[in-house]
Amino acid sequence: MSYLPSPPAFHSDDDGITVHQLFLSAQDAPSALDAVRQSLADCGGELCNLSLKPVGQLVEASLRVRRLGDQAARLLARDLAAWPGVNSASVEHQWVRP
Repeated sequence: MSYLPSPPAFHSDDDGITVHQLFLSAQDAPSALDAVRQSLADCGGELCNLSLKPVGQLVEASLRVRRLGDQAARLLARDLAAWPGVNSASVEHQWVRP
């Protein structure tokens, strides 16, 4: 299930210089992991870091992704938020390597 356009529309950061940090909230860890795995496969981004932590009855995930442009990172967050079991997702930060 993907709402993302095909990869050429992403204006990808092919050099992998920009790293985007995304956060998502999900009902459980399997939902969060499924959303991350499939959404990254759909967009072609490269996962740099992933952490999950329980918060009450929810799970929060923080992931860092590279090889995506700014618009692609926003579309990735939108796609993550659309997955069953995911409550919300957002792009929080970006770093540009000198």
